[in-house]
Amino acid sequence: MDLKRIAKTYSPTRVMGALRRRGSAYIRKLQYHPGRASLVQNAVLFESHRGSMVGCNPLDVFLELRSSHPELKFFWAVGKGVDAPEGSTAVPFGSTAYLRALATSKYLVNNSNFPWFFRKVPGQVYLQTWHGTPLKRLARDISTNYLTKSYLDTMDREASYWDYLITPNEFCSHILPNAFGFSGEVIESGYPRNDRLTTATGSDRQRIRESLGVRDPSVNLVLYAPTWRDFKRTATGKWDTVNFMDPEIELPEGFKMMFRGHSNTIEAHTTKVAGNAIDVTTYPDVTDLYLAADVLVTDYSSVMFDYTVTGKPILFLAPDLDRYRAERGFYFDFESEAPGPILNSDFELLATLMRIDEVSNQYLDKYRAWQRKFNGLEDGSAAKRVVKRVWG
Repeated sequence: MDLKRIAKTYSPTRVMGALRRRGSAYIRKLQYHPGRASLVQNAVLFESHRGSMVGCNPLDVFLELRSSHPELKFFWAVGKGVDAPEGSTAVPFGSTAYLRALATSKYLVNNSNFPWFFRKVPGQVYLQTWHGTPLKRLARDISTNYLTKSYLDTMDREASYWDYLITPNEFCSHILPNAFGFSGEVIESGYPRNDRLTTATGSDRQRIRESLGVRDPSVNLVLYAPTWRDFKRTATGKWDTVNFMDPEIELPEGFKMMFRGHSNTIEAHTTKVAGNAIDVTTYPDVTDLYLAADVLVTDYSSVMFDYTVTGKPILFLAPDLDRYRAERGFYFDFESEAPGPILNSDFELLATLMRIDEVSNQYLDKYRAWQRKFNGLEDGSAAKRVVKRVWG
């Protein structure tokens, strides 16, 4: 670790911020009493990215359960400004009600990790959905690691509590258990969150676009969704925002951009980051955005694996590819397998959008090979397969 990185990592503002966060977590830990009360046998607690959204795989598992198992009682962990879906009860993340639900719900469904003080109670069933097929190395597989020891310890403990781990394809069934040290049952089902990508209708797509303020069906919507960077933090220690486009960029005529910041960077996000784009960073369900979009622009985010279920064009804006690959590492040769061009600047991106149909045809063989490798199980019934296995 070089001196510059040490100075940034242990700056006074970051240390004080970490102490404040840890202090509030210890207060919640004192209010958390696993095993003191009996389990509620028909209760299911859902959580997605620490309550910052109601979405991802947990949402589509919930929707299937709400339909097929209405006898269950559903709780959703929600952050500030997040609403629980119809048919469920909101429990504010970190609140007494949340801690009670965490300690007493028989079923737990999460796409990330519960708080570091979580302890699974005998009889609880924990379904870990995770949140994407990885290009970038995860957890134990990261050799040059920016992740803290406390995070890695939390993930090791978490994985020991999982009863089931959902994977969307054979590739993930090989990668994820090894990365997390998980030895339980893998449900290779496809991703529940992708079911709607094959079952949605044209009217669904138009309804979503109109809700975003795009009424003209001829407008080409470009979804820009970069991932976070391990090496990019604010002075207070938060993950910083990422945008490799000029926020005031003007797209070619007939194109409009949506900007989707990563869930890890929400605390540092401002509308200024999105610039002229429609800011969809806090839009509750990214699957809607895939349906609304005509082109995806990303870098190393797992959104690339979900979006190709739609068959629509994908571009990669990755000017820091060499550094990211060297410091984080990839699971496969990204440059040789990518289903679209890897671009170095927003200028190249604009030029590529002007000839998007031609570029798509050039990458057609790679795109189809990618779909065979990663999207073979995405047939609209993944949630049904998961629910049948866990709830019968």
